[in-house]
Amino acid sequence: MNNSKVLSFGCAVAISMASLTAEAASRKDGLDACADALVVEMSSDHEMPLNYQVGPESDYSEKRMGRREVFHLDARDPASEEVVARADCVVSRSGKVLRLVSVPLNADDAATRAISL
Repeated sequence: MNNSKVLSFGCAVAISMASLTAEAASRKDGLDACADALVVEMSSDHEMPLNYQVGPESDYSEKRMGRREVFHLDARDPASEEVVARADCVVSRSGKVLRLVSVPLNADDAATRAISL
């Protein structure tokens, strides 16, 4: 048939696939987006602005995210280390928070929730 049309279509598909991988955020970006979302949600319940710090035991990397990632978060009071909020966060490949689900305080720690799925 017309080889130039087939070649053009093949190039267009290849270029569009390249842009999908170029837009993939890292797991660290996804974790930061989730932590930001949790801070915003928690800040609405408090009079002063909140901030976050990712704990050293957290497992994240610069590896690119898959189609969708889930992060399990435990927010702790910096003074007492007491858990004040828990959430599970679903993030898109581009690092956009799709869903932030509050988890009861008496639920398992984030590390345990992550391996129990």
